Amino acid sequence: MAGILAWFWNERFWLPHNVTWADLKNTDEATFPQAEDLYLACPLAFCIFMIRLVFERFIARPCAMGLKIQTNGPQKAQPNAILEKVFTAITKHPDEKRLEGLSKQLDWDVRTIQRWFRQRRNQEKPSTLARFCESMWRFTFYLYIFTYGVRFLKKVSFPYLQMSTRVLL
Repeated sequence: MAGILAWFWNERFWLPHNVTWADLKNTDEATFPQAEDLYLACPLAFCIFMIRLVFERFIARPCAMGLKIQTNGPQKAQPNAILEKVFTAITKHPDEKRLEGLSKQLDWDVRTIQRWFRQRRNQEKPSTLARFCESMWRFTFYLYIFTYGVRFLKKVSFPYLQMSTRVLL
């Protein structure tokens, strides 16, 4: 394990010439971000993902139900092995020539085959409920991050910002 870590944190890869990891150690005069801080990225991302799942299930979905948002998705296409093979392997938007060939092969009219392809394409789209839950998560997440940023900026003093507000007022 130590060999893998030594290879991963190789100074020649991460740092410019004439700079070592020892140069970036924290001292009383200067504080630097440490490379070990990157280890927190994956657990933090996992925690945010779990918060999202809980939020969508226990907050966004009940809100959607209260607003009477449709829970059902688009109409499902009837199972057909030949059309499914064409859809997955060849094209999702067949041209007229291919539609006529499939029409003769299946003994269906062209309009029915076009309807099947449209229903099959729509089947892959997320439902209105799923889109609402995702949008509600994005709104909540970005609102929280914005609020956190504003609170952080209020704690930091910027002399040039204070000067400009005096000029504007």
